[in-house]
Amino acid sequence: MAKIDSNYLKDLDNFLKDNEEVEPEEELTVDDGLEGNIAKDDVRSTEQALLYLLVDKSGSMYNNGLEEGVVEGLKEVKDVVNGSVESRDGIETAMTFFGTSLDMRPFQYGECIDINYKAEDAETHLYDAIVESSKNMVSQYDKLEGENKVKGVMLIITDGGENGSQNYTEKDVSKALEELEKRDIPVLLGCFKKADLTAFANKFSYMKKVTFEDAHELRGMMRFVSLRAMWRNENHLTLGGGWRIVLWPLFYIKLVGKCLHN
Repeated sequence: MAKIDSNYLKDLDNFLKDNEEVEPEEELTVDDGLEGNIAKDDVRSTEQALLYLLVDKSGSMYNNGLEEGVVEGLKEVKDVVNGSVESRDGIETAMTFFGTSLDMRPFQYGECIDINYKAEDAETHLYDAIVESSKNMVSQYDKLEGENKVKGVMLIITDGGENGSQNYTEKDVSKALEELEKRDIPVLLGCFKKADLTAFANKFSYMKKVTFEDAHELRGMMRFVSLRAMWRNENHLTLGGGWRIVLWPLFYIKLVGKCLHN
């Protein structure tokens, strides 16, 4: 079964500390996916990486000074997935901004990513966000898998736990995560350090908790995960857990050096 190995988490921790340039029982019922997802006939490459970002938009994200970090982090993600021909044709990115409501944005290639974000909603419907996003991830993965080589990763960013979900329960989240695990899709729970989400994370063993201290580290986390979503058949370096970093763009070299020396 797929796991996020200790090397991945160590690389992420070292990247956040050292990168001075960065300022951050029943099966799940899956439908046809979110309207607007990249269609099978529109896939640009036989290698596809699915990057899913779930971002808390509750008011506390603004109160904790994290709104700017999210905005800058989204810019970093868009820069990364537009950084080369391989990434432009090989990384599909979807996003769910969650609060009292869910703002779900379909899988798109980098040039189509809408990075507008504002923290304003009151509650944190985290269960609803995880299940609905997982269903969309599974649908897109299954649609592409077979004719294409597919990898996926999901990053959840929040400064608080579940609060007020209307449609799904803890049991539903467990089922959703099981479906992601079957497909070797890692799930990272990016938590604001001041918020104690240990009890929440412990409910779901497949979800791996990582913390960020401020907007600077949040931005770095988002950049790191988008970098590690990149892959190619050749000219790559594997750094644990099957994730690859393309070597030829110059801005990867610093990250690769840090990982190799730890």
